[in-house]
Amino acid sequence: MRISSKMGYASFNNNLARLQEQNYFDTLRKSTGKDIQSIADAPTRLMDSKKLIAQKNMKENYIFHNEYAINEMRAGEDVARAIADDFQKIRELSITSTNVSIDGTVSALAVYIKGIVTDIVRNANTDFNGKYMFSGTMTTPNSITNANPGMTNMPYEFIEDPDTKMFQVVFKGNNDVRTINKDSHSNEVINMTSEQIFGAGGVDYFSPVIEIYNTLMFNQDGEIRDPYDTLTREEIQRVADLQAIIALNIEKIDNETAMFASRKERIEAVNLQMTEEVVRLKEVNSLKEDVDMPKLLTQLAQEENALQYSLSAGSRIHIYSLFKYI
Repeated sequence: MRISSKMGYASFNNNLARLQEQNYFDTLRKSTGKDIQSIADAPTRLMDSKKLIAQKNMKENYIFHNEYAINEMRAGEDVARAIADDFQKIRELSITSTNVSIDGTVSALAVYIKGIVTDIVRNANTDFNGKYMFSGTMTTPNSITNANPGMTNMPYEFIEDPDTKMFQVVFKGNNDVRTINKDSHSNEVINMTSEQIFGAGGVDYFSPVIEIYNTLMFNQDGEIRDPYDTLTREEIQRVADLQAIIALNIEKIDNETAMFASRKERIEAVNLQMTEEVVRLKEVNSLKEDVDMPKLLTQLAQEENALQYSLSAGSRIHIYSLFKYI
């Protein structure tokens, strides 16, 4: 009978191959930090991990878009408060104009009020990353231009007649709301509409201001006042009534701004909750997906020792074969 050294070597080769394969996958686990390298390793755990990752990614997507909306709403809130402050300045100037001791500055106050109105219009045309904040869903210059050919491409426009010195404010957007899905269960309005900040038609709150301007700028004959012209008793009463209307409008703006801020805070609360959920999902997924590194390092050290011993022993199989005893 012929005896071959390969007969004893086959079993050794199989064991060595399994040891090398195990060492390769454990080294891969060490480099990636992941316990599961393929679906064959642990199908159930892998599917659970994929579901956790999908949930995490979905929540992170909501967080990203919510954060953008929060920044936009924060900017809108600041602008709304600035507009309310400007209306308050106009109210104070109108009260000043009714002071019987005022001397020769009535028309100058009118010019000052007109300047504040242009500031309000400028604030009303504020955009956030290229999107107008107070023009409803018509948020781009193109949408404004297409709907109002021949006018500016901004939602609010200050128009003055150079001859008569009279002016008006025109609104060219719409009163629609813009909403986002702040999570998988609910949505939230992220803009203040034109009517919330400027009244009916998006311009109503300008009406008493324009009336005050006209009263201070023009006399009862409709002519521009002389430098030292003063208000009549009837004009003083009219200005007093109009400033009271402005005071009510300021209160309405403040109330709408407060409600707008509360919507922003709801989104912030949802974002905080989802951020905490993302952290927990990462922790749970880590338990399912990540490798136990101390245990793996110990196992790798044992495999290295076994591999070196096997290679050393394998080199002697040919030497101590049965041919030595024939």
